[in-house]
Amino acid sequence: MKSLRLITLVSILISVAGCQTGQPIKTAAIDNGSFMSLWNTYSHCQATSDIDLLRENALTLTNAANRSLTQEAFVLPLPGKLEKFVSTPAARFAVDVKAMAAACSLRAGSAAVAAGKLDVAKDLLQTILSYHPQSEYAYYTLQAKALLSELETNVVEVTLNLP
Repeated sequence: MKSLRLITLVSILISVAGCQTGQPIKTAAIDNGSFMSLWNTYSHCQATSDIDLLRENALTLTNAANRSLTQEAFVLPLPGKLEKFVSTPAARFAVDVKAMAAACSLRAGSAAVAAGKLDVAKDLLQTILSYHPQSEYAYYTLQAKALLSELETNVVEVTLNLP
């Protein structure tokens, strides 16, 4: 009798796991149409030199990167005793939208520095530091810190002309 209950429980868990992996996950801004829109935004960011367009592209990508799959987005109606055995599926994408946003913000910040728009550059570079603190984005954060430190030394530079 106990083995029959165990077999029943295992078969229910296997069928629930099978159903879980077969369901498509809906996430904000990552269906095929909107992903292509994000990819086009990223491509445009890499190709343009207009500061305003670069800033707009960086903002669009940063906003999309900050949207994520939350616990409330995945609902699988199960009895309470089985819910603890089922985890929320991880969202997987072919590219890292956060890396795209960081790369675009870095490019926009660099272009703003070159154009002499230091306030715009600081805002864009600070965005990288605040939204991408994880170690997998260390390249972008180090580059942003380096540019910001150059901007700070340019502001502190003082010349003294003595007769």
